[in-house]
Amino acid sequence: MATRKIELTKLSLDNLPPADPGRLYEIADALVPGLRVRVADSEVAAGRFKGKASIITFVLVARFPPSLNPTRRALGRYSRDGGPLTLQAARDKAREWKGKIAEGIDPAAELRQQQDAQEAAQREADRQREAEEEATRNQKSLKDLLDTYDKEVLVHHKRGAATRRALDGKKGLLKNFVDRDPGSLTRSEIVLVLKQRAKVASTSANRQLAYASAFFNWCVDEELLTANPVEKVKKPSKENVRDRHHSLAELREIWAATKKLGYPFEQLYQLLIVLPMRREENAAIPIAELDLASDEAPHDAVWTLPSGRTKKANALRVPLSSLARSIIKEAIAHPDRPKESEFVFTTTAETSVSGFSKAKKRLDAEIQAARVKLAATQGTKAVTMPHWILHDLRTTFNTLACDVLGVDAHVADRILNHVATATTSKVMRIYNRAELFEPRKKALQAWADLLEREVINGVRAEGFATALAA
Repeated sequence: MATRKIELTKLSLDNLPPADPGRLYEIADALVPGLRVRVADSEVAAGRFKGKASIITFVLVARFPPSLNPTRRALGRYSRDGGPLTLQAARDKAREWKGKIAEGIDPAAELRQQQDAQEAAQREADRQREAEEEATRNQKSLKDLLDTYDKEVLVHHKRGAATRRALDGKKGLLKNFVDRDPGSLTRSEIVLVLKQRAKVASTSANRQLAYASAFFNWCVDEELLTANPVEKVKKPSKENVRDRHHSLAELREIWAATKKLGYPFEQLYQLLIVLPMRREENAAIPIAELDLASDEAPHDAVWTLPSGRTKKANALRVPLSSLARSIIKEAIAHPDRPKESEFVFTTTAETSVSGFSKAKKRLDAEIQAARVKLAATQGTKAVTMPHWILHDLRTTFNTLACDVLGVDAHVADRILNHVATATTSKVMRIYNRAELFEPRKKALQAWADLLEREVINGVRAEGFATALAA
């Protein structure tokens, strides 16, 4: 049957009947040679065009290169509702294809290539998007790395918790960067924060830099980062060796002020004066480390400090003077101490005491209040005690024990559990590793006797004691 040719219109297309079942028919467009519509046997089920052909496809009949025989290529399906392929769009597309054929180009093959390229580009875009999404899911923030560092490294360090606070705690160097991609951190932005920290706490800023550098070096070693952003950054502040030590008169003031603090800081600060170990060592004494001996032999009391709780991992047997023993026993028996706790100094039962900064401020305030009251009775102006820190109590012991009591320097050094420096001779380094238990026991008892005589008994005779009690 010959193909009918008419000038196709939208009306004629909309009203084309479906083909006979299992058959197709075509109608050629009289305006564009080679353009036809192919009508299938399906019909519209309902609506305005019910019973009309539902599938009408535009085709172009031409000799597509390199073939010499005419073939049909589909241009697309007709859209009654004004979709992308209207009658006019089909005629324009047919003319475009015929122009390409005249140039020896197969437009259908070209279209397939374009479609293949678009599909390939889309697949690549999808792959990249999925890769980026996967990378985003797997991307670790700085906090993630800090958490891993904490679990794998800091947990094994005695001061691990303090180190973590210095890194991203309330005043931590990296606090403002925890949600960042660690690889995006720059040297300049960290140094800026470091300089700001140094303005208010120079020594603390130096420590924070050291902790941050150790953390970033670990990240590099674990191949989590390619570089340490604070490598070769200089300390923001010059540190001076502290030489502040108290006079016996100042110790009397401090001792009197401790009595206003109550448990646990009253006994803890007194013990720091009597037993010049490091603050963290004294503050976290478990009762299990103590052998307080009997009241008949109080001088046999000893504290066995394990290596895991000392700064340089040096275990030490610490002889307890009678005064140190009595302070510890008072703390253990104090009604405010949770009796189920393993620690001598605690407020929570589960952990050793904390809150040193607030307690030190209270202590300083009590000292100053006593000075003000004493000055008022004397008609003079109160002078503030020169700045001091708890570590100065260790320097005070070292100074007064050697200068006043005549304790040998190496014995005092062993009491403080110092590590001999590289400048010390080899013989002295070996000698200083000796326990020297008996010399230390004698020195600490002499120190306790001096304190009882000149400080504790002296408190009762000083005017500021009356002022504190007021």
